[in-house]
Amino acid sequence: MKTLISKYWLVLMALVSVTLFTACSSDDDDAVTPVFPQVQTIGGAAGAELDFTFDANESWSLSSDKIWCKLVQGEKTDAFVLNGAAGKQTIKVKITADDASDDMSVAQLFLNMGGQKVAIAEVKRSAADHILTVYDADGNDITKTGITVGYNTYTKFTVKSNFRFAVTNTPSWVDLEGGFLVGTPNKDAVGGVAFKENQGVSAKYAIAKDGNYTITFTSEDGKAAVTVPVIYNGMTISTMDVTYPTSSQWAVWNVSLDGKVFTQNGSSLNGGDTNDFTFYNFVPFTLKTLGDAYQLVVFEKKEDGLFEDTSGAVKLKGEKGDVKLTIDALSSGSREFLVYALPQGVYADFENGLDEMLENDFTSVKSDYDRYFLMDVVQKEANSSADDQSAAPTILKMNYLPVECKKDKSKYGSIISGAFGYNGDEIYVAQSEAGSSLTVNPNIKDWDPTTMMETGYLTVMDSNGNDVNAEPSMDENNNWVFIVNVPAATPIFMVFKDNGTPVKVLVVESPGEGMSKKHTSIRKIRK
Repeated sequence: MKTLISKYWLVLMALVSVTLFTACSSDDDDAVTPVFPQVQTIGGAAGAELDFTFDANESWSLSSDKIWCKLVQGEKTDAFVLNGAAGKQTIKVKITADDASDDMSVAQLFLNMGGQKVAIAEVKRSAADHILTVYDADGNDITKTGITVGYNTYTKFTVKSNFRFAVTNTPSWVDLEGGFLVGTPNKDAVGGVAFKENQGVSAKYAIAKDGNYTITFTSEDGKAAVTVPVIYNGMTISTMDVTYPTSSQWAVWNVSLDGKVFTQNGSSLNGGDTNDFTFYNFVPFTLKTLGDAYQLVVFEKKEDGLFEDTSGAVKLKGEKGDVKLTIDALSSGSREFLVYALPQGVYADFENGLDEMLENDFTSVKSDYDRYFLMDVVQKEANSSADDQSAAPTILKMNYLPVECKKDKSKYGSIISGAFGYNGDEIYVAQSEAGSSLTVNPNIKDWDPTTMMETGYLTVMDSNGNDVNAEPSMDENNNWVFIVNVPAATPIFMVFKDNGTPVKVLVVESPGEGMSKKHTSIRKIRK
């Protein structure tokens, strides 16, 4: 009987052990690895209360290691330890006069998560007799609330201090006017700050105080450091920066009835000349405005004036300001649209609808809205009679970046006449760096190289007269395209032929290529 009980006890203990091990393993699998924020530095004089923001990915406690550095959150106004749940936290750090010193004092804030304790902030208390205050242009004390960074302009601020100081730290996206700011005791020092582009932060979005960006003012004697928040309200609500698909902002575009072919037609709204340029299916734009909030506005141009288009035929598709303009198919006839993109703030201010954009005769848009203009587009049936070759080649670098192509006979007309026997006007010039890969659609109507294998359909040469390989292919719309790697010996000449007779020439030159090269080495080409 004793042996039976012993065996039963051993089996029971084994099951309990397995259960406990499994439970522990499950707990380990569900455990969250604590992620600690980077160390921040904040500072000020006794009496200052500084906002401090940090992220915690699990339950936490925060502690101060100095009697003069106290923590404030809710009803806790003089704590040395705070506790909280996971998430973004904003507390106040109160700097007191306790244990005063004639030198700078330094405290650390420690974050405890998951059994680990890490310093995440260094708090610097200026010497007792060192005082620095920052004011905005209206004389308001903004030492605590923060300096507002301007967009396309410097926001002015004034620093008053009783010690010699210098700005020793600014965020990378903040442009300090003049590049530096120093001050002398008891004399106002005026500075300015503006948004700096291409620093990893987008001008389109506001930056609040809890973004933890600061400017540091440091005393020359090393006894004081004051950090002041910097905030950014974003672009002004009336700003819309447009990147156009070509250099001709005011170009008039033709679009086919099916809405698939967009071509600049050589004229513009302001009466100037433009160059032919063709896109398929859509025309790309980049719109930069506050919060990516914009409103598409389309007017249809009719004999008796401009009218708001309500058909929805014109559309902007895309995200973050990278948009594609498309136009629905039209069964017959023609129509003309004036297309604008307004910042949402401007659009919302209209009290009497879009007629507020129009002049009194309702035949034109007020010049105040020129900065929001995208394109004038005429949709009609393509003219198939004569001049079928009169469309600029479509060029894509790396098969996705559009390359502008200009109709220009003046630069290379005589050279092309002598080298290739072509005397027409269909000469187009584009620029691309040596080594770049270009995909070229010549845009020649009813042109089929497969029917011209014996008579010839394309000649490609560099400026030394050497043949350049052009790999034929078909695009998604079953158009013939040619892939060319730009050689070092530029310009190169792509001579498109109809059964051996040149009908269109594309010249690809390097950016900034000098005229001397164009008119000397190029002459080495012979038929």
